Amino acid sequence: MKRKAVSALCCASLCLSMLACAGCSTENAPNATSGDTSADVASTPENQGFDGVFDATVNAGNAQEVVYVNGSWFDMGRQYGSQQKEQLENNWASVMALIYTEADDAAYNEAMGKILKHYEEDEPAVFDFLSGIADGAGISKEDAVVAVMGSSVLNYDLMMHYDPERSKTCMNVSAWGNMTQDGHHLGGANLDAISATPAAMFSGMISYPDDGYAVIASGGLQGNAFMNSEGLIITYAGGPQASPSEGAEVIDREGTFLDTLFAYWYAATKCATADEAVKMLTETEWIHTGNINVSDNSGNAYLIEQKDNAFVVRKAGDYGETDYLIAANHFRDESWMNDSYEAYPDSVPRANTLERVMLDENGDVTPLTLANGLGSIRYYDEGKWSEENWDFGGFYQFHSPEGDDLEFKTIFRTIFDGTDLEMYVLRGHDEKFRSDVPYGTANYCRLILGENMQATNKQAETDARIAVRNAGAELYKNDSVDDGSLEYYNMAAEAVHTGCNYTTMADCAGAQGDKEQAAILYGLATSQFANAQRYAQASYTTENVIFN
Repeated sequence: MKRKAVSALCCASLCLSMLACAGCSTENAPNATSGDTSADVASTPENQGFDGVFDATVNAGNAQEVVYVNGSWFDMGRQYGSQQKEQLENNWASVMALIYTEADDAAYNEAMGKILKHYEEDEPAVFDFLSGIADGAGISKEDAVVAVMGSSVLNYDLMMHYDPERSKTCMNVSAWGNMTQDGHHLGGANLDAISATPAAMFSGMISYPDDGYAVIASGGLQGNAFMNSEGLIITYAGGPQASPSEGAEVIDREGTFLDTLFAYWYAATKCATADEAVKMLTETEWIHTGNINVSDNSGNAYLIEQKDNAFVVRKAGDYGETDYLIAANHFRDESWMNDSYEAYPDSVPRANTLERVMLDENGDVTPLTLANGLGSIRYYDEGKWSEENWDFGGFYQFHSPEGDDLEFKTIFRTIFDGTDLEMYVLRGHDEKFRSDVPYGTANYCRLILGENMQATNKQAETDARIAVRNAGAELYKNDSVDDGSLEYYNMAAEAVHTGCNYTTMADCAGAQGDKEQAAILYGLATSQFANAQRYAQASYTTENVIFN
């Protein structure tokens, strides 16, 4: 494929700060709040070069919430490609702008050819999935690799340098046993990013592979939080890069090429336990540095601190934790601490804050505890609480778990209960008016991973109906209802009705044996039920009552 660099997008930082990623088209997104703004997005058929065009007006406020995929690896890829076509195209466009600051067509073609050949020979499930993405989105296999896995697949060296901004990318937690209420296995993560980056716009994905475990993921293939049907939870936080330390195990650089975010979903489809997942994640060649939190329902939990070609695996107790593990963006391994020193002023207060919130409820930690800790806009450090959570030094820093930097923000938050297979998702901030995500309600929705698409969707409907019922009962008690509350309530009730209509259509498609059409329609239905939960809560309270 012949491509041309575009001077207007030659600066990577400009691209990332200005890029807005398309949601689904308005006819497929009943919750869209804008008109038809679809421009000539950067579609990438075989005969079209990169022209830098994408829809800059669509944002996370009007993206579809959930997509389902099911069947063979190829079928799942095709379904994801067709449902996330605009998001993938925009992600591809932004990545190409990055690539052309560092590489030319020859390097691109060589790298993509090598990667595809490797997958076809050694990892056929990944090859089939990418082939399905290409088929569903109408792009080449080479472009599917880039759209899904990012610029790091071109040249991992480009991603393996220290950037102070990397110290602001996400944080995660796992908790179990004596730390939690009734011994439940919990996990959670913040995804922090520039709000206009494509990762902010991808829908959540619920996958039911014929060959593998079902997985629920809050941000699809571009998110940082994954839970499978066995209760295995994998979450990720980025980390700074440094040279490998003496004695660290070195990863074979000729191993499998996988971008981190895709890799964690893939590992969750293949592994039942934390031990299996750690083995897979440390034997495969990942691209990024970072902290990988892996835990399961049997009380096994690990945190993998990974650099470009080395890793250290730690567990609870190594640094004083008891039945919990927390990671921001710095390394705890003593031999690596100096390597991530510049990440400390930002990372350590965020980790300390979440730890303090959890320790205050030691033995009684619930999903709401994790939500409150990850959503804290103040921070705890050096034995005291501070209300002012950001400053300006050599670069902007935020010190609270909920991202409040001028550029980097918490885009969405995920809380898992691996015992009950529940996922809670917040788009934007707990503090509504600090959020960079348009139309955010500052409330969570809940999805429960069922044995199939129909069961997961039905539970989402039940939760939506309960939320609307509770909102109506609360509003009825008020002497007067303001216009904003009434608007949110009507939006919630309307979303339930729309979701039920989609459900009827999905059930019909499923009965006729059309699993692909059923997946699309169940996705649209569940998206409506998720939004109904948020709108209902927003109509009468700022509390996250969905947790109850």
